[in-house]
Amino acid sequence: MRIYLEALLEAINDAVTIVDQEGTVLYWNRVAEEAYHISRDVIIGRKIGDFFRRESVMLFQVMESGQAVYQVYHEPRPDMHVMINTVPIYDEQQQLAGAISIERNVSQYVKLNAELSRKPDIPFALDSTIPFKVEQLSTISLIGLTDIPLLLTGEEGVGKHAISEWIHSTSGRTGAFVTMNCASIPEGLLEAELFGYQGEEERLGKFDVAMDGTLLLKNIHTLPLTIQEKLAETLRTRSFHRVGGSTSIPLHCRLIATAPSNMYDVSESVIPSSEKFMGICSGLYYTFQQEEIPPLRDRKQDLTELSTYLLVEACQRLNKPVPSFSAEAVAALVSFDWPGNLPQLKNAMEHIALVVQTGHTVLSRDFPVYARLPLLHDMTEKDMPLNAHAEELERARIVDSLQRAGGNKAKAARMLSISRGALYYKLKQYGLE
Repeated sequence: MRIYLEALLEAINDAVTIVDQEGTVLYWNRVAEEAYHISRDVIIGRKIGDFFRRESVMLFQVMESGQAVYQVYHEPRPDMHVMINTVPIYDEQQQLAGAISIERNVSQYVKLNAELSRKPDIPFALDSTIPFKVEQLSTISLIGLTDIPLLLTGEEGVGKHAISEWIHSTSGRTGAFVTMNCASIPEGLLEAELFGYQGEEERLGKFDVAMDGTLLLKNIHTLPLTIQEKLAETLRTRSFHRVGGSTSIPLHCRLIATAPSNMYDVSESVIPSSEKFMGICSGLYYTFQQEEIPPLRDRKQDLTELSTYLLVEACQRLNKPVPSFSAEAVAALVSFDWPGNLPQLKNAMEHIALVVQTGHTVLSRDFPVYARLPLLHDMTEKDMPLNAHAEELERARIVDSLQRAGGNKAKAARMLSISRGALYYKLKQYGLE
């Protein structure tokens, strides 16, 4: 089993460190080597405190408290930003045996934020309800130029309604954009509401109102089976009959429907519940082209740009200058999953616009409570000087070079590109003589 676990730890893209209860390094994976420039041959079997200041090592704090910590932000050096999860390890007798720390590098998002600060114009296709770049909507825009029915699936708040409006506005259609929420209309009225009614008095349905335009059917999966089948027939023949009527009426609108992401499993029939039918029958499902709209947790690469866009809008409404995001704020953005998607992110940016003082950058503490990050320096390094991070990395590099040079100080100095005199000074400075 051990070889499988080691293979797993080597395969992940996070830095992994395991120490025993004394702080001796038992495991140091490939990503940790690359991140800190310390080979496993040098560090394994040594005290981790020989390479890093105790105050900046989350492993010690976790072993002392016995409590795991998750999503702690740390900046080991100016160009490196990580999120740390650290968990204590107990043996079969429930005695502390050590701890494991996993660090995820989020530096790429911080770098992107720095690049964005130099180009304030962000080319989103839509308004703030659903900011997607034009290239991200390329497939949808092609479908939008046709009469092909489109099914948009995705979680609540990902922007299905706004994308539908955008499709209509860019399609060149002269008719109206009409919306019908299938889940909010009593079952007995659904058919007449959609297809219209033919009797003593003629009543127009949504297909009539959306003539030469677009009809958006929200939550189409809640339609009863009989109406789903009638709708499928309408889309196949491009015509429909009003309730109580026999005249075939040509269909002159394009149809867009929405449903949750879990509607992929489509059976030959739908299963009724006590309140309504759930699912989409295959006869209707396969008349649609389907596009899945991703949730924010799957759009990490867009979050900084998207948040900047929303923050600019919020600050403009409040007539306030737009603050920039700090590295820890970017880490908070990409670490939180935003289950409420765009409305929740927009709300968070409005909160930030309200609380950040003029001239200040956005920090983790400026986010709503649910999205704030614990910071390592707040937990362990309150008294560390500003240059402490650089010093601990420099000390680790010196130890590594001496090990690889077999203790030869002249060779180690050459490897470090410093003079022997400078190396002797550093050895004395860090107590490595």
